[in-house]
Amino acid sequence: MLAVCAFLAAPAYGQKYTYKDSRNYEVVTLGVGTDGTKVFKIYVTEKNEKKAIALAKKAAVEVCIFRGLPSAGAVSGTPALCSSSDEQKHSAFFENFFTPGGQYLRYVNITSDGVIPEQDKIKVKGGYKIGLIVQVMYDNLRNDLQDAGVIRSLNSGF
Repeated sequence: MLAVCAFLAAPAYGQKYTYKDSRNYEVVTLGVGTDGTKVFKIYVTEKNEKKAIALAKKAAVEVCIFRGLPSAGAVSGTPALCSSSDEQKHSAFFENFFTPGGQYLRYVNITSDGVIPEQDKIKVKGGYKIGLIVQVMYDNLRNDLQDAGVIRSLNSGF
């Protein structure tokens, strides 16, 4: 059984950076990939297919950083990498990180954007709902956020 987690984005805790581009997305955890990666399907809705694919890649990294991944069957859920206080404190970092074509794309390793099955491409009012399988290089993302001073190391304590 797969878990589905839906997120509706809202201004995040009053800081400047918000998830305005990833207004509405759903996550289905598929498994843990090799070498510290997470594999999941993310659904986004956008005016056209090309924009939806770009948005899905961005939203996939946002999910790992700000919301975490839901559990599914034998796969445990993964908590968010960034706390709300870290998110507020480093809002300028995230504004730059999530610019179009920004650094976040380094962590999206594999996607199904080359061939999207028809059942994952749904025409809806105002555009398309696209389901994209992504593999996020989770450990690299976590390590780079630690190196940048955005989040604390796992062994730094509380």
